[in-house]
Amino acid sequence: MFQKIEFFDGQKPEGWQPFLKELSKDNAKGILLFVGEETPFDYKQLQPLLKKMDIKVIGAVFPEVIYNGSLYKQGVVGCAFRSPVFFEVIKDLSKFKASFSEDFISENTRTLMIFTDAYTDNIPLFIETLYEKNLKETAFIGGVAGSIKSINQLSLFTCDDLFAGGAIIAAVEDYMSVGINHGLQPVSEPAIASSVDRNILKSINWEPSFDYYKRIVEKDDGIRLTTDSLLEVAKSYPLGMLKYDGEIILRVPVSVGEERSLLFASEIPENSVLVVTKAYHDKLIVAAGIATDQARIAFESKKNISPGKVLIVDCLARAMFLEDRLNDELKIIADKAGGDVLTFGFLSLGEIASTGDKYIELYNKTIVVGMGE
Repeated sequence: MFQKIEFFDGQKPEGWQPFLKELSKDNAKGILLFVGEETPFDYKQLQPLLKKMDIKVIGAVFPEVIYNGSLYKQGVVGCAFRSPVFFEVIKDLSKFKASFSEDFISENTRTLMIFTDAYTDNIPLFIETLYEKNLKETAFIGGVAGSIKSINQLSLFTCDDLFAGGAIIAAVEDYMSVGINHGLQPVSEPAIASSVDRNILKSINWEPSFDYYKRIVEKDDGIRLTTDSLLEVAKSYPLGMLKYDGEIILRVPVSVGEERSLLFASEIPENSVLVVTKAYHDKLIVAAGIATDQARIAFESKKNISPGKVLIVDCLARAMFLEDRLNDELKIIADKAGGDVLTFGFLSLGEIASTGDKYIELYNKTIVVGMGE
């Protein structure tokens, strides 16, 4: 899929030209950039250079980027596509009408890479519309860009614009296997999301959602949960939505709203079946190994060769919980993928993925591993 992955520290504006020139060599079909949010990134200064490029360039800004097993708040990971790729850009997802402007997905498309802005509506409708295109044997992988420091940060860009509230899709004519896992364990009985307004969970089992959540967490941990300590506690106790196949899709509460509701970065459907889950450092690291094994086995079965590059989409909330042990997670991914692989990727505010045989999901606190040649 990618013929070249390069890293640029992003410190000097004059470094962008040789960086992009190197990525565009050898008949590259397109360029994808992951930018760490603390990179001195001046889009207005960069845009003329992007417009001069002979190939299309798209990118997204994330809290941190990953390259060769290390994390960078400042820096840019550049990915040059070897295979034909077609881009679809949606500037404003809040106005998305469940249709795309053109048929950018061909019969040869094997992977859809999806990037959205964190602070926008209609992400569930957007990924549902993609799924309904009946893309057999097509893998989906991507993440939610943006910052928890500034909700006004413009996080997606092309040669034409830097924007927020939208999405970018790369339809690639090459296969990337996908592994997904989180490793969290339920600590409560199932309950109903009895009142929801998009990303505002008003009640659980007809009780104010914060009161319900507080009772479960305090009983399990013996701590006193307050509205001020929610974000710190929520790193260890995400809510999970139970799916029909037993899978748990996590959602991390970020604040307490009016009438003791819980606010989330992602939407929760009303009447979802919910459980409170608990994170353990060792189990999260083991889960990363399981996701890597899943992706490697799928890739080797499909291609009959070992993978050469590993894309890591790791949740920021997961990284905040693991702290120094995040290095252990990155190491187990590299070890299980194979000694000669190059690891790259980013920390996200949500993970978008499907192995190709399941519905596309928007995840939180989940590790997604993609493998390609």
